[in-house]
Amino acid sequence: MSSLFGSLSISLRALLAQQAAVETTTDNIANMNTPGYSRRRVVLEEDEPVFNGSYTEPRGVHLEKIESIRDRVLQLRILDETQQQSASNSLVNAMEPVEQYFTDGDGTIGAELNNFFNALSALSPDPSNTGLRTGVLTAAGNLTNAVQTTANNLVDAQQQADRGITQAVTQVNQLTQQIAALNQNISAKIKLGQDSGALEDQRDVVIRQLAGLVDVSVMDDTEGLTLSTSNGSPLVVGGKAFTLDPQLDASGKVAIYSQGSDITSTLKYGQIGGLLDARDNHIAPLLSQLDTFAKSFTDAMNTAHAAGFDSNGDAGGDLFQPIAATQGAAASMGLAIQDPSLLAASSDGAAGDSRNLAGLIALQNGAIIDGSTPGNYYAGIVFQAGTSVANAKAASDSGDLMLQQLDNQRGAISGVSLDEETANLIRFQRAYEAAARVVSVISDLTEQAINLGRN
Repeated sequence: MSSLFGSLSISLRALLAQQAAVETTTDNIANMNTPGYSRRRVVLEEDEPVFNGSYTEPRGVHLEKIESIRDRVLQLRILDETQQQSASNSLVNAMEPVEQYFTDGDGTIGAELNNFFNALSALSPDPSNTGLRTGVLTAAGNLTNAVQTTANNLVDAQQQADRGITQAVTQVNQLTQQIAALNQNISAKIKLGQDSGALEDQRDVVIRQLAGLVDVSVMDDTEGLTLSTSNGSPLVVGGKAFTLDPQLDASGKVAIYSQGSDITSTLKYGQIGGLLDARDNHIAPLLSQLDTFAKSFTDAMNTAHAAGFDSNGDAGGDLFQPIAATQGAAASMGLAIQDPSLLAASSDGAAGDSRNLAGLIALQNGAIIDGSTPGNYYAGIVFQAGTSVANAKAASDSGDLMLQQLDNQRGAISGVSLDEETANLIRFQRAYEAAARVVSVISDLTEQAINLGRN
């Protein structure tokens, strides 16, 4: 009788083990399209046999655990590529509108610069023509408006980046709170010996979202998963989240603080890193170069204009409003005179003389801005804006391909194969049916044995 009951016990444990395997396989199939899902695998182990006198009595099988199939090293590579690719995307999104400020066309700085010198050339043969003089002042005013508009647009682009940074920091703080809560729940399940695979999948998805926003370094320790920025500033330690704090610095730009320390310069990747890169390393230099253009051009034109005489025979004054400092020069560039008669075309005050105009026109080909002509210097600004976008797009496209390859690798390891799971389901089903058949046979044998005892 003990042998029959022992066999029945083995069969029942086999039923439970195969039932768990069927449920696990079914769960895999159900989640085959769930983002971040890692397929589960049952780990079955033979029960330790019992030594009974001269023979060993087997005890069957038991479900040791249900494990999630994931490659931690691959996951870290995906996070690293995610934050780099996100930085490139953010840089592209921030710089594409900026590139449009420097395209060719009516109203742009390049077009208005040419119009201004063309107007001076048109006035040269007939310096007393009031209409042509008015045309010079109109062209000069259009040039200053184009420079001011572009400068203001660049400042707006920096402010837009600051708003994006602030919003991203808010999202980072929300995600770190979620990760800390998941850490606590995962730790509790592990202590109870329960499967934490579903929660770990959720955490992996949230961590990847976090990597899309900011530099993330991941470390597993006895306290649970620990996250920090690239410079070691804590984000999540076990069940505790640490917030980032956006504040305005002395220049009015958004800076990011962690535990009271400014970590702005250390953030290189993720959306925040890309926006900081665009704001500080691309837009700011463009604005600085535009300020240099405005200051140098204004100074050179005013010097040349002051060397001549206006229609009234008086010494020429400033053609453009004087600019004291280079910083902010583009946004403050403006026209100093509105009266066409004050345009100093003559070099000696004589009516019909236009030799001073020749000096103004010569500045078109003069090395007056850091050793370059106005047109060439501005072309350098245009080239830099275009190059920034082109390089960022190339990095973004390369990152997309790399990330796709890594996701494919993850899919091969952790993804669900419908063919494989279907085969497993049939295999576990057959094992379950066999165990159930054994239970049925033992039940019949037990009944027969009991009836024999009664007889």
